Amino acid sequence: MTTSTAPLVSIYIPTKNRQRLLERAVCSLLGQTERRIEVIVVSDGCTDGTCDYVRGIVSDIPVRLIHNEQSGGACAARNQALAIAQGEFVTGLDDDDFFAPHRIALFLERWLQLEQDNVAFSCLFDTCIVDDGRKVFVNNPSARVTAAEIRSANLIGNQIFTRRDRLIEAGMYDPQMPAWQDWETWVRVLDRFGPAINVRANTYFMDTSHEFDRITMRSGDKIRNAAQLFYRKHCQPADRHGLLLSMSGYAQVSITLADAVNLLMGGRFREAGRKLLRGKTVMSLQSSLQS
Repeated sequence: MTTSTAPLVSIYIPTKNRQRLLERAVCSLLGQTERRIEVIVVSDGCTDGTCDYVRGIVSDIPVRLIHNEQSGGACAARNQALAIAQGEFVTGLDDDDFFAPHRIALFLERWLQLEQDNVAFSCLFDTCIVDDGRKVFVNNPSARVTAAEIRSANLIGNQIFTRRDRLIEAGMYDPQMPAWQDWETWVRVLDRFGPAINVRANTYFMDTSHEFDRITMRSGDKIRNAAQLFYRKHCQPADRHGLLLSMSGYAQVSITLADAVNLLMGGRFREAGRKLLRGKTVMSLQSSLQS
């Protein structure tokens, strides 16, 4: 498949006042080996030089800008980009992360090969190289993720590659989610269209070493509220243990005594012990997932 015959891929980036990081993200897109792509940057109330930077980009790859005077959140920004995207395929990029140069070409090649082999699947994802400032490690190694598996843990990560119409049909991103917006969206995509397939090529680089806001810095209440909403929307009692494990992985989240017992019964002694030793427990026999 040559670039001239490849289907168009739209890549969306929501951003707010992080021009330095955004420039690195955009450069990784303009350097893709696959040139049949468009980039859509959504300025979510930016007041720095972001808009001028985007408007000044000169490239054979079109870079489109949506600027919102008022911030509406990352979910609304992604949905705005999806509404105007012209690509048959779509994928996202967070403004503090970046792609390897062959990521889009690899996704297209693998997608078309899987379709040719009559494999049923909803989307593709990839292992992620994470730099948290102290160590570098690989995330999301599962080769295949089903709708049942994604309910108890986000085994996919923060980006998928899929057909635009599938993401739209699944309902796009839910602005009501205070956190875990990507994960919650993947549940709906996998429910409707089938499992996710991992290309396992390490083409996504996640940078959590910077000083700007990320989900790991959000309040414990936001994480807990997201877990409660996620549980009500998608889960059964059998999913509770995995969801509690994901929630308790955030240092800022306190768990109840009922949560600790659930983790202990699931063999998660280290996770429960860490919360107990650090005083991150609430004297309640009600699960955090009950609201």
